[in-house]
Amino acid sequence: MNKKNHFQRAINLLICSIVFCNFHFSNAQEIEDENIPFDAVIQSTLKGKRYKFYGNTRFNFNQAYFSNWISGGESALTVLYGLDYNLNYSVRNGLVWDTNLLLSIGATYISGSEFFKKADDRFEIGSLVGKQINEFWSYSGLLNIKTQLFPGYRFYSEEGVQKRDQISEFLSPAFVQLSLGWYYKKSDDLWLNLSPVSGRILFVSEKYTDNLSPGQKYFGVDPGKGTKFFFGASISGFFRKEIMKNIIWENKYSTYINYLEKTKNIDFDWDMNIRFKVNNKVSGNFILHLLYDDDLIGELQVRELLGLGVNIDL
Repeated sequence: MNKKNHFQRAINLLICSIVFCNFHFSNAQEIEDENIPFDAVIQSTLKGKRYKFYGNTRFNFNQAYFSNWISGGESALTVLYGLDYNLNYSVRNGLVWDTNLLLSIGATYISGSEFFKKADDRFEIGSLVGKQINEFWSYSGLLNIKTQLFPGYRFYSEEGVQKRDQISEFLSPAFVQLSLGWYYKKSDDLWLNLSPVSGRILFVSEKYTDNLSPGQKYFGVDPGKGTKFFFGASISGFFRKEIMKNIIWENKYSTYINYLEKTKNIDFDWDMNIRFKVNNKVSGNFILHLLYDDDLIGELQVRELLGLGVNIDL
């Protein structure tokens, strides 16, 4: 073998060695990167960004049918659709951005009724930007928007005729809240946001307030007005746990204290969801939603749903 061939083989061996070393180094760096907890970005010396997108889509229904049933009963059908998705984004310098989109809608039809009725109607977006203090705590700014998508009605009967009056619609009412404080996140299953400075604006359509009687209010808004401003403190959080195999217990909660009026009245919103899997596609949900807001009706609101349907995790 001549010198030229020896030289060529040496060059090829050197190139292969360089490629192998680069591949090994890159692969090792990726493994090291993956082993770092997602939220512990402030402790990492590696550059770059991370994001995660995950959530759940569900379709549930409840059905009852009666025909010539001597003890009585009314046929009914309830259909529910919901989604709950999260986008988590972080940068190695300690910036954290968590966004949640929640949609839940449903309708009920009862045999003999003139109208479909709502079983659920919620639309909520929460977006939090934080700057990490340490592995679990961050300074935070939170923007939350909460409303409904479809018109709401008051149903009644007049001289045997079923009637309804529209009492709400999309963005009426709508809550927009901006809060500053501290954000604690141990994992995707547990987080807490503490906001001693929290402004909230309630928006309504003035067509619902123009004809109010003196002293009467619409979702706490005075006659002829379209907004109401609140200033106070808020606490919100999330907790999820697998209490048994294939049974997930989820809790979303928030409280609000208004500094400007009725400071002893604490508004709260607790949404509990127990999800149980039959198999990879079929699952069930039990939802218990408790809501108290003194400016709305001043009484405890309760919503409870139990259904079986299709559940998709991403």
